Amino acid sequence: MPLPRTILLLLPLLLTGGAARAMEPERLEYDITWVGISIGTMVVQNELDADGHPVRLLRMWNRPWIARFYPVDTTIECSIIPDPDGSCHVVHKHVRENTFRQDDTLQLWPAQGRAIWSNQLTQTATEFTTPTGAHDVVTFFFDLRNMLSNAPGPAGGDYELVMDDGVHGLTIHMGEAQRIRTPFGRVEAVQVKAISKSPTLFSRNRPKAVWVATSQPVVLFADVDSRFGAVRATLTQWTRGNKPVQAE
Repeated sequence: MPLPRTILLLLPLLLTGGAARAMEPERLEYDITWVGISIGTMVVQNELDADGHPVRLLRMWNRPWIARFYPVDTTIECSIIPDPDGSCHVVHKHVRENTFRQDDTLQLWPAQGRAIWSNQLTQTATEFTTPTGAHDVVTFFFDLRNMLSNAPGPAGGDYELVMDDGVHGLTIHMGEAQRIRTPFGRVEAVQVKAISKSPTLFSRNRPKAVWVATSQPVVLFADVDSRFGAVRATLTQWTRGNKPVQAE
């Protein structure tokens, strides 16, 4: 059972809840299940590098018993680097999924509406324009989570995401708050649905929904419809500043 890469596109929503907490190292661990069977792990980390630049890291791998015949080990790392023309978002992607390989880097200047995508496997690079204010896929979900933290109303709407060498439209729908059962007990959460306007953004696996806690926004569950059936990522551990955090 492969691990759907769509989960990696949904779960950056789960990271730091606000600017004041962005300085604290944060780590979240998710158990990935298929028909109730644990098939993999995803870890998400948020920290500062040696130069004080924000770094967000996502890594997903499968269980050894599955990796024997279908190994998966995928990492996406995003750094935000100051630039005279506005911050530059640098996203490194390293994908290993059985025989599939992907090694590339996206450089995005949101304020300029400019991007460069470099494919290390083919040794090629593509420069293209983007809508001003477009998001890389990792930072977008950070911004969305901050909006959930600070806005009195729904944070849904239409957005432009830059991934690989293209721009993709995405619509976010927010549901009503309700209490759901989680590994942390019953928690008030809202359902967030991501609907792609692009035929290629979720071409292999379709995101179903994520459940986000309302008290301190973090993804509790993420559901994906893959070609092998329903897959769920469940938050099992959360630390901030090396101290456990309890979703409430």
